[in-house]
Amino acid sequence: MKQTNSKIYYGWYIAGIAFWGYFLSVGTGFYAFNAFLEPLCNARGWSRTDLNLALVIGTVFGFSSQYIYGTILMKTGIRILMLIGSLVAGISFIFIAQVQTLWEFYLFYSLLFIGNGAYGGIVASSAVNNWFVKKRGKAIGLATAGMSISGAVIPIAALMLIQHTGLTSAALYIGIIIASLGPIAWFVVRDWPEDIGLAPDGLTGSNVNVLAEISQIQLPSLPSHKPQWTLNRLVHTDVFWKIGLAFGLLMIGTVGVMSQLKPRFTDTGFSHMTAMLMMSTTALFGAAGKYIWGIMCDRFESGHVAVFMAVANMLGLCLALIKNSFFALLIFIPVFGFAMGGIMSTYPIMVAGIFGRENFASVLRVISIFLILQMFGYIIAGQSYDRTGSYDTAYWIFIALDMIAAFLLFSLKKPAA
Repeated sequence: MKQTNSKIYYGWYIAGIAFWGYFLSVGTGFYAFNAFLEPLCNARGWSRTDLNLALVIGTVFGFSSQYIYGTILMKTGIRILMLIGSLVAGISFIFIAQVQTLWEFYLFYSLLFIGNGAYGGIVASSAVNNWFVKKRGKAIGLATAGMSISGAVIPIAALMLIQHTGLTSAALYIGIIIASLGPIAWFVVRDWPEDIGLAPDGLTGSNVNVLAEISQIQLPSLPSHKPQWTLNRLVHTDVFWKIGLAFGLLMIGTVGVMSQLKPRFTDTGFSHMTAMLMMSTTALFGAAGKYIWGIMCDRFESGHVAVFMAVANMLGLCLALIKNSFFALLIFIPVFGFAMGGIMSTYPIMVAGIFGRENFASVLRVISIFLILQMFGYIIAGQSYDRTGSYDTAYWIFIALDMIAAFLLFSLKKPAA
């Protein structure tokens, strides 16, 4: 096993690229909606439901493409997907602020989701998973924190750009930043540590044998790319259905709340910038949550951690329903933010832990189809507001869905190898 003179294990550079991929993909496809929603409605005469439909359509295309990307990266690797995906997403984001009709907006928003999925999602998760075993929770938690940190940075930056330069210029600048990820990833990313003579987690010598016993993989040989979990085997395993449905249901509430949290704060009387700062603070707590929930999965059984996280998510939503209480609102921000932040970090950690490092991409490409369910979060939130003038009905629905998800996670039993 090759030793390295670098004090920093190369896998952390991979985690850094994944962080940037999550930051841009989620930030531009999801959180930026908080900044562009009202200006686009005012400029084009579209309703919130009209624009929410773009998120629905984009979600369908984005998560449907995850199976394709999972298959491609198993054959060609990660770098080419990150390069092409960032270019497609960057160009698409530039056009979403220039179009004048809804069908054009839906088209480019769908292309944005498709492009984002090629450098975020399963691609970024696989890049990190391939380089870590014992420290997988910490590494994935760190990388996925980019999702929530994007919520603390991109909406405010986008709002300021819109206010000072206009919709078109703001989209242009953001689109260029998205496209810049591809060339960087091309030069930095390597698919497996074994490709350059390293072991997962940076362990060497006798530690490699200990790691092999922990992870039940053969080192230092390059992992086999032949899937051990076929589609037929997966669909006949109840763990597959329970994990997929549980996280799909949890994401319905998460996207339903976070995609329109700034408008919700505005509706309750806060100024646009104050509301955006409150939304960003919630996302920042989510970033801390992703990292801490990930570390907890390294120390405790990940299924138990996920159950606790789902319950905390419900508690946060309940706080949001307390009327005329500034204190309850202040508590909602850290509780819900911290809880919802753990969903997309515990999800890949559980998949890797249950199905194995070598099978991660082949399983995640299939089980990620369940995340399409999150499109109902946009519909529920939009319809709740348009029909009642409030998001309260949506929040009650999200609480019920979180309760079902918690039960599914509680009933999990690891399948036989």
